[in-house]
Amino acid sequence: MPIKSALLDQRIIAGLGNIYVCEILHRAGVSPRRKASSVAGLSGISRRVERITAATHDVITEAIDAGGSTLQDFRGVDGDEAMGYFIHNFLVYGRENQQCLKEGCSGSIRRIVQSNRSTFYCSSCQR
Repeated sequence: MPIKSALLDQRIIAGLGNIYVCEILHRAGVSPRRKASSVAGLSGISRRVERITAATHDVITEAIDAGGSTLQDFRGVDGDEAMGYFIHNFLVYGRENQQCLKEGCSGSIRRIVQSNRSTFYCSSCQR
């Protein structure tokens, strides 16, 4: 199973959606195609696991602070129009064929389909 599919599996980690997983894996420098079983080292914890854990914390915290990731306008619980502003922080999601924004990377963002979901990633800096 690819790591992206594992992170989206609510039985493994609850609450992570497609957008956040793309952003998490990019920040962690991990390819969404990498087998989930190869992420942990022989001891069970690896630098990749640590990077994914840290990136998950950072992405979710930033998204909450920004009001979420609304891709289209919707009405909030109070009936007012609401917009999640984390969309302005996307480094990969929805950026197909654009230059990677990670410092020092000259790659471009690619889009593939995994489990019938769009996956955006940089093949240069995500291994």
